[in-house]
Amino acid sequence: MKYIYIQPISEVTEELLEYLVIRLEGIYGYPCRIAPPVKVPEFSYSADRDQYSAEVIVEKIMEKMPVDAEKLLCVVDLDLFVSGLNFVFGLAAGNAAVISLARLRPEYYGEKKNEYLFRERALKEAIHELGHTFGLHHCHDIRCIMHFSNRLEDTDIKGPEFCEVCSTKIGRK
Repeated sequence: MKYIYIQPISEVTEELLEYLVIRLEGIYGYPCRIAPPVKVPEFSYSADRDQYSAEVIVEKIMEKMPVDAEKLLCVVDLDLFVSGLNFVFGLAAGNAAVISLARLRPEYYGEKKNEYLFRERALKEAIHELGHTFGLHHCHDIRCIMHFSNRLEDTDIKGPEFCEVCSTKIGRK
């Protein structure tokens, strides 16, 4: 049997991880397992940017992918970047992906804490990045979960579902 592994990197709450397990199992149809937490990969921190390289994290984490893993989703509470962008909410490469929780919290932007909103944003980013690992590309439909999120508002406007076209591509229709 193959699994989707959710890999916490450093500190991620058990409640959030369990929420992602339940929701992702229903969306992708694979059982999910939470892997033991691991440390942030060496050399992923950029002092110049005060951020962590999403590319380095995904590359290093793929090296330790469990043999019974269909996909691997890393969840990290650090600010991530890729070359050419100020930040990213997540990144996928091959069968592995990483999402950052840092910019998903309303309080990051000076707003009042909202655990429900934070959790829904984390779920949307998890579904989106795993969608890439299943072969989906960015979608033009702004309500589709596979629409590119350049800003947090882009994440908030889309639902946690695939549009009809993306649902068909992933075999959910």
